[in-house]
Amino acid sequence: MQQNHKLLFSTSLFLLFCLFANLSSASPADDHQQEEKNSQKASDQNIDTWYVITWENDLFAFSDDGYTNGLSFGWGHGPFDSFEALHLPEWIRTISQWTYINGSNENNYSIGYGIAQGMYTPSDIEEEDLIVDDRPYAGTLLWRTRIRSYDDKVADSLALTLGMAGPASLAEQSQKIIHKLVDATEPMGWDNQIENEPVFRVDAEHVIRFANFDISGPVEFDSNLYTQAGFGNLRSDAGAGIVCRIGNVLDSSFAYINPAPARGVNTLAGSPSQGFNWQVLVSLYGRYVFNDITIDGNTFKDSHSVELIHEQALVSLAVASSWQNWGFIFSLQSGSDTFEEQESSSKFGALSVTYNL
Repeated sequence: MQQNHKLLFSTSLFLLFCLFANLSSASPADDHQQEEKNSQKASDQNIDTWYVITWENDLFAFSDDGYTNGLSFGWGHGPFDSFEALHLPEWIRTISQWTYINGSNENNYSIGYGIAQGMYTPSDIEEEDLIVDDRPYAGTLLWRTRIRSYDDKVADSLALTLGMAGPASLAEQSQKIIHKLVDATEPMGWDNQIENEPVFRVDAEHVIRFANFDISGPVEFDSNLYTQAGFGNLRSDAGAGIVCRIGNVLDSSFAYINPAPARGVNTLAGSPSQGFNWQVLVSLYGRYVFNDITIDGNTFKDSHSVELIHEQALVSLAVASSWQNWGFIFSLQSGSDTFEEQESSSKFGALSVTYNL
């Protein structure tokens, strides 16, 4: 594996060690008192809880290779009127309270969690032998938490992702079960997948609503600038994009771009719906990817890998709607090649269903 990837991973582990070292400064009694204080403050607010299931599959885009399937379950709470009022574990509060996300007492806040599984395969899944010039078989099983801070015009978020890549992700078993249920081709090359490796990623997002106006009656238009950056042995990248939306009550949610499969949350999640709300989104996103374990292979062990293309682009189209407690979003995404000599497509679709308490 390339030396700069190893250096990046080692530095990141050191930073995480420094973050978790701060945990020793808080006593259990202090934690308990803070929890009681936060619970009492939040009880005076109208806090929503939402749950979301997302299924991503390249079959939605009439393909069956590359990023082939992702399934995630997420839940969250908000809005809170201050960082201190957030319902979150003390270890998360400890490592995030000194960051920029805790920068304003005038913003609203929300906290979200998710569990996601992703699977990646070469084009020819019937071949048992290693396909040297195609992407590795790889699976990921991830847990994620994300804190959001937002007002009417600007939204920021900070996220931590932890999990496993390799056989422990159970991606092989999941894909075989899914293919058997839908009577699809059985994947035969999972013996060549990357080795087990604990993975992590820390990332930040910044969204600015820079143009919005009424079109006709309740129909509105807005556009959002989106930037993000993250590091970890799972993936390290930085990117920016633009999202344009048409719909109603757009001010109740921020548009965003989902450049990472199986990690999205419905843009209408956490937004109270008094009637039928809808929106159509078009986005264009570009990023520079420093490392990606599903393409580069394992960080310290020898495993199958191909040459990563660092400059990548993504265009997507989505339709979202909500009615009372339910929200739905369907999206199609098409990306540029992610590795050299790529023959498979970078297209996939996603369907999310959200329930808002």
